[in-house]
Amino acid sequence: MGWPKGKPRGKGNVKAGPGRPKGSQNKATTSVKEALTLAFEGLGGYEALKTWGAQEPTEFYKLWSRMLPQEVKSEISGKDGAPIAPVLNVTVGAQPKSSS
Repeated sequence: MGWPKGKPRGKGNVKAGPGRPKGSQNKATTSVKEALTLAFEGLGGYEALKTWGAQEPTEFYKLWSRMLPQEVKSEISGKDGAPIAPVLNVTVGAQPKSSS
C-alpha cells in the first residue's frame, strides 16, 4: 500500500536540495583515484608501467582496451554538410569481351 494522497510525508514535507552537480565525483571515488595515483607513482610510475607492459603484453592490452571508449558516435556527410549520394553499379548478364 502506497502513501495516502494529500498526506504530508515526514517532518515539514521539505524538498531535497539540488544535490551534487552533474559530472562531479563523490568523495569516495576521488579518494580512491588519489590513492591509486600515489601507489602508481610509488611503484615506479610510467617507467614501471612500460616495463610491465613489455613483460606482460596481453595483460597490458587488456587494461588498455578498457580505457578506450566503448562506443564512437559519428556522422558522415558530403561537402559543406550535404548528404552523400549513394552510388549503385549494377551489371546484368555477361560482360562484353574487350577487343584487343
